[in-house]
Amino acid sequence: MRKYYLAMLAALCVFLPLPACVSAQLSLHDAETDIAVEKGLICWFEGNTEKAEKILSELTDSGTANPVPYHALAIMVIDRQHDYPRALRLYNRHRALAPNHTREYRAILPLLDKYAAQGCVQAQLMRARLTEWGLAGSIDFSRGMLFLRRAADGGYAQAQRELGILYETGIGVEKDIHKAMSFYSAAALQNDAPAMKDLAVLLFRRAKNDRARIDTALNLLRISAEADFADAQMIFAKICDNGVCVKQDKRKALYWCEKAAQNGCAEAMYALGWLYEHGRGVKKSASESLKWYEDAARNSDANAQFRLGVMYYTGTVVKEDHVRAYSFFKRAAEQGNVSAWYNVAWMNKNGDGTRKDFEEARKWFIRSAMAGNREAQYNLGVMYANGDGTEPDSEEAMFWFELSRLSGNKNAQENIDAIAKSLNAAAKDRAARRAKTAFKRMAPSSQQND
Repeated sequence: MRKYYLAMLAALCVFLPLPACVSAQLSLHDAETDIAVEKGLICWFEGNTEKAEKILSELTDSGTANPVPYHALAIMVIDRQHDYPRALRLYNRHRALAPNHTREYRAILPLLDKYAAQGCVQAQLMRARLTEWGLAGSIDFSRGMLFLRRAADGGYAQAQRELGILYETGIGVEKDIHKAMSFYSAAALQNDAPAMKDLAVLLFRRAKNDRARIDTALNLLRISAEADFADAQMIFAKICDNGVCVKQDKRKALYWCEKAAQNGCAEAMYALGWLYEHGRGVKKSASESLKWYEDAARNSDANAQFRLGVMYYTGTVVKEDHVRAYSFFKRAAEQGNVSAWYNVAWMNKNGDGTRKDFEEARKWFIRSAMAGNREAQYNLGVMYANGDGTEPDSEEAMFWFELSRLSGNKNAQENIDAIAKSLNAAAKDRAARRAKTAFKRMAPSSQQND
């Protein structure tokens, strides 16, 4: 869900035999942090935002593992200074911490309920997010919408924008583009840069050949970008680079891409890494390329993680290191990078950069194979034929070899012919029919292996 945490990881509680004095110190530290957080929130909700910002900033600057101050401060700096780069950094830190810290959110529920009932729109927004994002442990969209609507009805731009997101995506409510545009417009009128960007994107999608609508969208996007909202800057970079609705301007595209990267956009960081690696629009520089790829990877960009995996695997720019390569490939794979799925599988199968693990290899080969990778399909055939990590299964091997052949792997036929000798007609027929069914179910765009 865009800008939302669709599902938060369940907190993993590991009970270690710590000495009593250590446990007491940890509990005391947590209690002191909880008190400071509560003090900061009360100041904020009662209108003393300057003091609240000071308290919450001290907590975040100290590197606290409590996610609440990062969350509250991100909302606050958007309200007070429209400081979107700082808000993005705070949200990124919050996103990393929140899944394992539901206790901290449960601790502030009574406080949020108290001030939300009194009409504090910031408390209502945070209360809505706790329920919609599952920050306190469970997700309840209907209850979250109740708080969000109250904040939006109170004229709160951030709540109006988030209602627009829900109506645009149809998450928790019936999809309604007109309502989405209405809420985005209400927030945009209050100079909410993210809402301007969201409204601009919707206008572009619905513009067709309506020049007036296109110009309105471009103007909204420009204002959002000039307010240092990184997402808008990156979209502007793409528009200028491709000449969409504007005259193509590579220099301006690079300018906005650099601005977006400096303001925390991981996609822009990756784009700059690619530009410096290939010398497109900039002087070719291995060191600059590596720097931007590393920055993007630290900000969870899967493409950058994959590219760094390739660089460490091949020894390009950096010293060859298959252990580090595997680490980057695995991080990219876990974020859904399809190319990384195959690499992780291959390295597990061969014990390359990691210990040999046929079960892990099979898991990632299957993901890659069902995305249409014929080499992954072929490798699964080999694994089942040889009994790598499992009992040999000629029929299952035949299925994967046949699927690989259908996907365009000419080398699969030799293995099909060899393994067919160990199967009866019924088994061969089952494997062939399963392969045809699986092949038809794959999206045409996934049936490629570039």
